[in-house]
Amino acid sequence: MDDLAATAAWPVERQVRAEVLARLLLNGPVPEPGCAAALDLRGARVAGRLDLTGARVPVPVKLMSCAFDERLVVDYAEVTWWNLDGSQMPGFEGEGLQVGLWLGMRNAVVSDELWLHDARLSGGLDLSGTVVEGASGFAVMGKQMIIDGDLRARGLQTRGELRLSRSRIGGTLDLTGARLTATSSGAADLDAIHARRVELDLHPSCAGRLSLAAATVEVLVADPDIWPAHCNLDLSSASFTTLQPTTNCPPGTRLNWLAQHVIAPSPAIYSQIAAAYRQAGQEQAARHVLIHRERARYRALGKAATVWGLLLNAVVGFGYRPSRALLWVAALTASGTWYFTWAGPPRAVNPGGGPTWDPLLYVLDLLLPFLSLGQRSAWDPTHLAKAVALALTITGWILATAVVGGVTRLLNRDT
Repeated sequence: MDDLAATAAWPVERQVRAEVLARLLLNGPVPEPGCAAALDLRGARVAGRLDLTGARVPVPVKLMSCAFDERLVVDYAEVTWWNLDGSQMPGFEGEGLQVGLWLGMRNAVVSDELWLHDARLSGGLDLSGTVVEGASGFAVMGKQMIIDGDLRARGLQTRGELRLSRSRIGGTLDLTGARLTATSSGAADLDAIHARRVELDLHPSCAGRLSLAAATVEVLVADPDIWPAHCNLDLSSASFTTLQPTTNCPPGTRLNWLAQHVIAPSPAIYSQIAAAYRQAGQEQAARHVLIHRERARYRALGKAATVWGLLLNAVVGFGYRPSRALLWVAALTASGTWYFTWAGPPRAVNPGGGPTWDPLLYVLDLLLPFLSLGQRSAWDPTHLAKAVALALTITGWILATAVVGGVTRLLNRDT
């Protein structure tokens, strides 16, 4: 097909007046028996404005690889099936448009806004490979759309914001390879959308802010390894059941992506990422994320909370790694037993009447505050032995407090 950028040089035979197309679509000839009506026009130059505002077009329409002199206007129209693949137009106005089956605009060029605010598409919408050069800060206006199927936008190129806020997509919003470039506002506004699946494997050249604030998504696909360096993502109050990928995506990689590209991640986001790892059977990865969440939470509460958080992490991993406490107790018991075996028994409080000296039992009696073996009250250490005994007692209380605090916080959380 000829270069659409050189439509002025096309012969007059390839020109079709917009009013002729409108008459065909609205008052076309009755189809012969056994035949279905349709309009199939390719490689034509459409002169004038094709305005079908409020019209009802019951037949399938193909206007492929066509060049429109003026905006295509279908505000509040009812159409069945439209294919505009490969076409070029100054703009597309489809506010309130109702599509019975499918709207395709693949590999098209829109030199101004693509307007689909409040559109209703029973089937799907395909903008794959299309270029939209927005002129007013946004490129695609698709707020409050309802699409029962998929919105495919693989390789979509926009200059200006992609606005799909408060839209409902029954299938997948696929932005794989999309090149979204922000101008006066963000690159994409996906606030409060509802979708079964959102794929954000964007082109590396993307730049700007992508917002999924308050969105509800079942499956969110965002690969840290190919995430654009100049894109930030807002996930505030967002909800997703599954975050992909989890396989071959270590928690450290995901957490680095979160720190570098997600704007002010909330504790709920960490919880949802951990749930995604747990759903994939990666329990250790889930715990890694939850520990990182707690570390960030305590840092945000101030210096004192930060110190206490460091202690909880070291002792029990904020309740997610309780075996650490056993290691601490074992290490302190071994070192304390070695010392008191070497130093010998302290002075007896009741000579000849107390229990037999046992360095292991003495250390356990000092270290475990809720255990009483009779050794602690029977011996009175002095000098260095007293300092060691005091250190073991204080450490035991700290360990016990950390264990109780960590386990209590764990039991009070959903994950």
